[in-house]
Amino acid sequence: MQLTAILHAIFDITTIQSLLVRAGIWLVIATVIIISTDSSNPDKASLAIKRNVGTLLMFLILSGGLFYLLFGMTPVMANN
Repeated sequence: MQLTAILHAIFDITTIQSLLVRAGIWLVIATVIIISTDSSNPDKASLAIKRNVGTLLMFLILSGGLFYLLFGMTPVMANN
């Protein structure tokens, strides 16, 4: 299987692979939230969830920006 076919299967919204990738992302975020709130002290749990979700969002934004810079440039074929 070619790399383009694999990427198409992952990012095309109509495929089962796309559903699995989105489910995996959802599980990671849900796990971070569940682990962060598992505390007997509500004040510490609130601070921990804010810190962990903030770190997760910062990582996702920075890694998304880096991936865009690396792979965002696609060749364009003009219609002549």
